[in-house]
This record gives sequence, C-alpha cells and structure tokens, in this order.
Amino acid sequence: MEDVTFSRGPARRPIARVSDALLQWSTGLTTTKRMIYAGWLIETGRNEALDAAMQSAGFESITIKHGSGNLVTHWAVETANMFVIADGVQTIGEMKSTNERYGIAFGWRTLPDGRPQSVLKFRVLLRELLEVGFYEPIQVSVKSTLTGDVLDALMHQYDVLDTIDALRTQQGKAPLQPPFYACSIPLGPGQEVQRGAAQKKGIVPPVALIPTPINREYLVEHYVRKEWVPIIERLLDPTVAWSVATSAQISEEPAVGHEGEASYDANADLVRNGQDRYVDSVL
Repeated sequence: MEDVTFSRGPARRPIARVSDALLQWSTGLTTTKRMIYAGWLIETGRNEALDAAMQSAGFESITIKHGSGNLVTHWAVETANMFVIADGVQTIGEMKSTNERYGIAFGWRTLPDGRPQSVLKFRVLLRELLEVGFYEPIQVSVKSTLTGDVLDALMHQYDVLDTIDALRTQQGKAPLQPPFYACSIPLGPGQEVQRGAAQKKGIVPPVALIPTPINREYLVEHYVRKEWVPIIERLLDPTVAWSVATSAQISEEPAVGHEGEASYDANADLVRNGQDRYVDSVL
C-alpha cells in the first residue's frame, strides 16, 4: 500500500452504552415492614454475580413500595464507600458551559410537563464489593435536586486529598498529589430537609460522611489498596469517554419515576498486612 500521510486520524470508534448495575438513592421510601428507608439501593435479580457478592459482603435485602404501588426488592446500601471512577468533579455551571467531562456525566432532560430536570451519572467501585473480589463497576444515577447534593458531597474529596499531602509534609515526605480515586468516599444519609415548590415534603439527601477535621484514622480506613489501583485505572479512559457521550444522551432519555425512587434500568475491615505497610509509606 502506498505510504500516505493523513492529516486526521485515527478513526474514532463507537462508544457502547454502558449497562452497569444501578445504584440509586432513596430519599425516604416505605418498606414492606412499614419502615422508612433512606439510603442507596441496588435492585436484586439483575446480576447473579453481583447478588452473590452483595450477600458475601453482608448486605441485606429490603422490599420497597414505590410510588406506582410496585413492590421491588433491593440490596440496601445505607452508606456506600465509593471509589469514583473519574479524574475529578466539575461544578454544574462548568458542565453547562462545556462538553468536556472528567468521568461524571451531567445533562438536562425535559419532563412531560415541560419542566427541565437535571441528571447526574457516574461509575464507581464499591469498597465493600472489592473486599470480596467483585471488580465490576456500578453506575450511580440521581436526578433533580439530588444532583446538587451529590456533587457537593463529592467536592469534599478534595479536602481529603489535601489532608493526605498536608500529613505527608508534616512527616517530611514529598507531596503525593493523589488522584481523585485515592480514597473511597462514604456517601450516606444526611439530615432531613424540606424540598419542593408548591408542596414541600421532607426528604433525606445523601452527604459525604467525612469527619471534620479529617484525621489519619479516616485516611487509613478509606485509602485505596495498591492491588485495586490498576483495576480502577484501566477503567478511567473508557469512563471519561462514556461520561462525554452519556451527557449528550441524557436529553434523549424519558423522564420516569420520581426523585428518590430506584428506576427499573438496569464493611469489611482492611487486611492488616501489606496494606498497612503500604498506607504507612504514604501517610
């Protein structure tokens, strides 16, 4: 073949829609045991390997009554310790003004009554599942006012990363400038708040359960294991590309369900050996 110089290339490849299991937030839904549950939910019966891993990790299942009246069984993950597969977080203002994404998808869709609704999606590895050998990503999906709640919670990760380098400086070590996924982020129930325009109702938003001040004990508990780093990093470039494509696709999605409901889309301790020495060398 003739040696030709091209001014464009390489050929771009199609980006497949990701079919990760969904982790969604309940702002306070009624269970069949007549209890109110606020926390993360993963629907059971969608992925046999995931169901086995959730059981091995010690999670319990609950049956939720949705606004439609349907009864759906979920794994209850009140607080999820997430390794977010992303290079960082952007503000809503930034994501409204640029198509660039760091791994977190964000966009707007139109409700049947014409109102706009924000949607936020990102991929995570749950620490609890990594502990039992399940390495598949799970997709987090929230909408409406929860998008701001989750972004605010994720922003606290920068305080954690700054604390790592501050601690290293105190110990005479060089700054590490750790990536966003250096620590798992515990997102769990916050205090109930009143939301709504015409008719207000109490909901429980997700918050980052990070202590103030951030201490070394927290860092040791949430620092990534060195054997998990290549697993996360292999997922980063595809996930950044996915976040760009998914942000563009959000406007095409049908708006179904209600804020705080799971849609129908589809703590183990640290091992005290080499991981301790690894954490000590960093912190």
